[in-house]
Amino acid sequence: MRSLESIEKKQNIKFPEEYKRLYQSNFKEIDNGMEIHAGDDVFYISKFLTTTEINDILEEFHDFLGYDIVPIAETDYDDYICLNYRENMKKPSIVYWNYELALESLEEGILFLYDSMYEFETKLIQK
Repeated sequence: MRSLESIEKKQNIKFPEEYKRLYQSNFKEIDNGMEIHAGDDVFYISKFLTTTEINDILEEFHDFLGYDIVPIAETDYDDYICLNYRENMKKPSIVYWNYELALESLEEGILFLYDSMYEFETKLIQK
């Protein structure tokens, strides 16, 4: 089983402290049924990913995700909620990564959701 630290090293990133705390608590504070709106689409978080799942997804979809998009949760459509390090390596935004759209265009497959992990966490816990 991989650790968060090994993923950080491999991807050359630092997970936000909010994410590390939630991960260590096994996401107990969060209802996985959170409704999220991305454009005209509505989807739900089906589960948060383990480090092994994150690593497997990064390996399988490396051509699409690269080193700066890191999945943290799976949606009911089998797409991913990801940390986006492309614009800010210290404070990643939260994006929705749509596999089918990414096949057509990498940029089309990434939809912005939240400015930060803190904003995402706040929305998650409010529900």
